[in-house]
Amino acid sequence: MELEHQNYVMEVVLFELKEGIDKHRFCQAAAALTNLLKYEISGFEARTLLHTSDESQWTDIIYWCDMDSALVAMEKLKSKSEFQIFVSMIDSREITQRHLIQTNLNL
Repeated sequence: MELEHQNYVMEVVLFELKEGIDKHRFCQAAAALTNLLKYEISGFEARTLLHTSDESQWTDIIYWCDMDSALVAMEKLKSKSEFQIFVSMIDSREITQRHLIQTNLNL
C-alpha cells in the first residue's frame, strides 16, 4: 500500500463481534462503511479489515492523511447510518483503539 505522503496517521482498532453476529452481514456493513469513507469523509486514505483464522478477533486499520482528519472524521461518522450499523455489531467491551503516527527512522 502506497500512501500519498509520509505524515499519515494509522488508526488501529482491535475488537470482537457481538455474540451471534453473522460474519457475512458484518462484512457487508464494513464494505458500506468503506464506501462512505472513500466518498464522503475528507482525509481518508485507505482501509484494511483483518481477522484471526477463527474469526473471533478483528483488526480494522484505517489510514488518514493527518491526525486532524482522523479526529474530525470520528465526529462526522457518529451521525452516519453506515457507521452506526457497523459499530452496532461490535462488542463494546472488547475495543482497543489507537491513532499512530509514523516514526522517522532516518535520523
